[in-house]
Amino acid sequence: MKDFGLALLGRALRDATFGEWLQPFVHAMGVVTCAHSAEILLKAKIAEEHPLLIFNKLPKPDPTVLLDVGALMEEGRTLTYEELPAALWATTGYRIPRLDRFKDFGKLRNVITHLAVPGGTKLDEEIYKFLFYVLEPAVYDFWKADIIECYEWFGEEEQYVTENLKRYKIRFRRRTKRKG
Repeated sequence: MKDFGLALLGRALRDATFGEWLQPFVHAMGVVTCAHSAEILLKAKIAEEHPLLIFNKLPKPDPTVLLDVGALMEEGRTLTYEELPAALWATTGYRIPRLDRFKDFGKLRNVITHLAVPGGTKLDEEIYKFLFYVLEPAVYDFWKADIIECYEWFGEEEQYVTENLKRYKIRFRRRTKRKG
């Protein structure tokens, strides 16, 4: 879960970094990818405590069989995006930084997914602020992981992220050393 969530995070950062002239709706797709990344990463951290803690509905008990992954996938339901901050706090004691931004980003994702891409919203900037104010501190605190390194997995250079961080007035300094 963690590795897939980090890959999605890198992809969302890539989508936010490059303009929509490359692909239509790339920033809207980046919002959805970014929120999905957050959901998976928070579930990964909760699952480190115990994998069943990411479920809000488990299969009905059957004394004749053991609980297995197939039953969980078919009958179980995992926590929703909105439920994750409270579950994370209850299981790990960790509080999501800028919880209001986390909630607002989830609402933005829902609007895009279920209604339409909102006009007048700088989606690339919203992704950057969510990534660097909410996800980056959490990912670093959880695993000492570097989100710019996740972006570099896609063959992109850090300078493009740095330019956007300056443009959006986001103060950020890498806390991990580059490999190689």
